Amino acid sequence: MKGYILLIFICICFGNIFAAPSQEIPPLMQEAKNLFSIETTRMQNIQGRFYNIHIAIPKHKADKKNVFYTLDGNAFFPLLLNEIATKESTKPFKALPIIIGVGHYSPLAYDRALRTYDYTPLLPEYLQDKFSGGGGIDSFLDFLIQEVKPSIHKRFGVPQKELLFGHSFGGLFVLHTLLSKPQIFTHYVCASPSLWWGEGKFLSLPLKLRDYPDSIIFTRGSLEKNSKKMQGALKLESLIQDLQTNAPNPKNIMFIEFDGQSHGSSVPYALQSGLDIFME
Repeated sequence: MKGYILLIFICICFGNIFAAPSQEIPPLMQEAKNLFSIETTRMQNIQGRFYNIHIAIPKHKADKKNVFYTLDGNAFFPLLLNEIATKESTKPFKALPIIIGVGHYSPLAYDRALRTYDYTPLLPEYLQDKFSGGGGIDSFLDFLIQEVKPSIHKRFGVPQKELLFGHSFGGLFVLHTLLSKPQIFTHYVCASPSLWWGEGKFLSLPLKLRDYPDSIIFTRGSLEKNSKKMQGALKLESLIQDLQTNAPNPKNIMFIEFDGQSHGSSVPYALQSGLDIFME
């Protein structure tokens, strides 16, 4: 029954391949509340913008040396906790990490204007009319590195492993973080990155990293690759191949495609896959 309810929620939120998701923040299941101590605080960056920082601390089997950060925290934080609670009833985890959801200070699950600004890079001037509202990606990365992570480290100690998860525009942010500061996190999950944004002019191939983290996971729903929106965009496969070419261990760069899933419906699968690999 729980799995059926979750499936209905996914279909409502992400029915079409690139349809606008529901702005309703999913409620936490009671089973998730039983597994985690949950709290939310507010933080402000140097530009004066506020963010919701959602924190889930496992009540049992806690592994505080592992921290899982997810962008779009207003939506993905409860979605991930509900996924964990559903799986825990059938296939329990040996240990669970601290989970941090970094969300915008908004009543919406996905505040389009705020996430567009924070998760996308500044484009050449001739593209700014067609792709408007972006450019704050470096400011948001500074906030994550200089404010959010230190606050978590101060409270729980410096972890051994830290994962950053982002989907769609959040996937672009994960990719930007990986390419500019690869050692900031040990694990990255770049889910369905919006490579069509800015006609891909923010990336230049071949891609090369100065350093490689412990693992990089790219995910996509199988229904995305033939969508009109992705026509003419950079190919995710080409990007992955570039990263694998110079990697000391190419097997640490993984690509997972979810059969029959769309851009939106692949989110729970990407979250779960990232968590499973992270906690192996």
